[in-house]
Amino acid sequence: MASNEPDGPPLKKVYTPTRLQLEAVECGAAALGMILSYYGRWVSLAELRQRCGVSRDGSKASKIVQAARTYGMQAKGFTKDLAALEGIEPPFIVFWQFNHFLVVEHLGPKWVHLNDPAVGHRRVTREEFSGSYTGVVLQMTPGPEFQRGGSPPRVLPAILRRLRGNWIPILFCTAAGLLLTAPKLILPVISSILVDWVIVGGALHWAPALCVFAGAVLLLQLALKALELTYLRRLRLKLISSLSSGFLQSLLNLPMPFFTQRFAGDLACRIQQNQQVASALTGQLAEAILAVCTMLFYGAVMVSYSPLLTGLAAMSGVVNFVLFRLMYRQRVEANLRMSQDQGTASSVAIAGLQGIETLKATGSEDGFFSKWIAYYGKASLLHQKMAAGNLICSSLPGILENLINSATLLVGGLMVIEGRMTLGMMLAFEGLQAAFLAPIAELTAVGPAIQDLQGSLQRLDDVLDEPSVPTVSREAAGGAAEALGHSLRGQVDVQNLTFGYSPADPPLIKDFTLKVNPGQCVAFVGGSGSGKSTIAKLIAGLYEPWSGEISFDGVRRREIPSVVLENSIGYVDQDVVLFEGTVRQNLTLWDPAGSEPAIRRALQDAIIEQAVMALPGGLDGTLLEGASNLSGGQRQRLEIARALVNSPAILVLDEATSALDTESESLMMEAVRRRGCTCLIVAHRLSTIRDCDEIVVLRYGVVVERGTHESLVAENGYYAKLIQSAEDSH
Repeated sequence: MASNEPDGPPLKKVYTPTRLQLEAVECGAAALGMILSYYGRWVSLAELRQRCGVSRDGSKASKIVQAARTYGMQAKGFTKDLAALEGIEPPFIVFWQFNHFLVVEHLGPKWVHLNDPAVGHRRVTREEFSGSYTGVVLQMTPGPEFQRGGSPPRVLPAILRRLRGNWIPILFCTAAGLLLTAPKLILPVISSILVDWVIVGGALHWAPALCVFAGAVLLLQLALKALELTYLRRLRLKLISSLSSGFLQSLLNLPMPFFTQRFAGDLACRIQQNQQVASALTGQLAEAILAVCTMLFYGAVMVSYSPLLTGLAAMSGVVNFVLFRLMYRQRVEANLRMSQDQGTASSVAIAGLQGIETLKATGSEDGFFSKWIAYYGKASLLHQKMAAGNLICSSLPGILENLINSATLLVGGLMVIEGRMTLGMMLAFEGLQAAFLAPIAELTAVGPAIQDLQGSLQRLDDVLDEPSVPTVSREAAGGAAEALGHSLRGQVDVQNLTFGYSPADPPLIKDFTLKVNPGQCVAFVGGSGSGKSTIAKLIAGLYEPWSGEISFDGVRRREIPSVVLENSIGYVDQDVVLFEGTVRQNLTLWDPAGSEPAIRRALQDAIIEQAVMALPGGLDGTLLEGASNLSGGQRQRLEIARALVNSPAILVLDEATSALDTESESLMMEAVRRRGCTCLIVAHRLSTIRDCDEIVVLRYGVVVERGTHESLVAENGYYAKLIQSAEDSH
């Protein structure tokens, strides 16, 4: 970065749109999004993550500058002390506490106004800013090639997308709601006739008929309301089912990098937010839409009684709308922050409970609780602040309604005295006004609901807008599918493979080539960070290479039907994932195609059958959460058995035997070799790799040696040093 940059124009105060990060590693991308949005270019956070090279380690300042230039911005990064920042025109990005990027909107003598991707707009004292500012600043202004475009996230398109396919029940509910206006319009007319004709005019013989008619109207009103609520409830249940299932299906189809940057607990909270969205769409939001329609009907009838009194009533709606708009922007940011904090608190709680043994062993319960209560307290504080705002919003309509009613009685009474309105007409107008003002209260209450909904929709669309992993159907594969059948034979061909976890960084794997014949066993060895596990994940399909080809049985991977890949490739790493349920469910993952003989053979080959059958219930015995009623080695063998149930043609083992003793590991590997499947092994143990047909030695993502154990030892190269280091450590 350059230093001693010339001071810019005098500092001015600006206001940038907020683009909140959804994960901690996205702060740089979100900060860049704020700058671009300020100048009129709206870009999705997913695209910004890609341009900034956001990886599991976040993004670098240099990558943010490079990304800004791809949008036509004149961007530069440099170092300045706090006093020198006075000459830089905001907005600009600063590096905060050596772990965070945020936007500076104004640098004043006492206060510094910030737009923080983690929390939104806030201000800090100049002293606090000085203590957290690292001296790194990124300045960006539109260049000649900059183009305005895009649009901010909007609620309406996201809502319409979720309501697609449900228009008939929606129209039915709308029709029922509109029909409800008829009884509410008729009842004030009956009141007017009762007062002017029966009470004042003395036409007492009309009273029974009017009472019967009013009762019939009330029954009709109840029937229509029951019909409306019934169909809204059915629509709500349908939306909950379709939105939740569609969201989970989209989530499962996302590439692996998406999950490496997000907490599992946060994603679980997003699944639950689909229920909140469905309830909002069929609850307060639906009532608000009907309220607007009914207000128009009531307003038209009220004008026929008295335009002056109608104007007084309409003032209430105008005041409520203005107050709602004033609070809107702040509440949207607050709600999104609250959703994120709640998701983080859930993630921390889940992580702590999953690692309860570690917490107990290290005596870290108090530290874990302090960490959790900090996130939970942060979310609770925001919830309390929003609840206070909700209380204000819900109180205003009642106060305004009382004021309007008093004004109506005063002005209406004068009009009755002057003969411009009868007493019955004034009472009828009071009834219509009550019906007119009631929806205003609903509209005011729906304001916070819409803001909550917008925050939830942004978090859900972060998943739904993410590009999914491309899959190939058997029909689309055509001739390739016919040649492969239902399963692969096990030939693996990797040509010039290049890959890295961040597109903005140099690749981790460079020009890797490998050919494995069916039934062969190949091991990848190397030091930490050499890329051996990454290659295993690439072959297993967890990541997509930047360049190069991975082929099976002579067919490129992207041309092979997904069902063939699922039937042919098994992958096991050292992170064992077993859930509460029966052993059979854990082995088959609820796949009814898993036969009893295949399950028993998999258990035998994984050397776990005896332990499983010793459980109460055997295969149908219950495993506790995380299979805590099994030992570490048993859990790992059960994970391997799960991969063997489908009789894979290619088995990838990434440190999958690290918890096994040497004898069990040897027996299991012999059983796997007898199956005749192709084995790709990542391991450190000499006993695991020495009998492999080929050993590929990696260093910094490049193959430095390859051959059999004997030939590599004879070369006395890097592999021999690794073996010697392993033996010395024992």
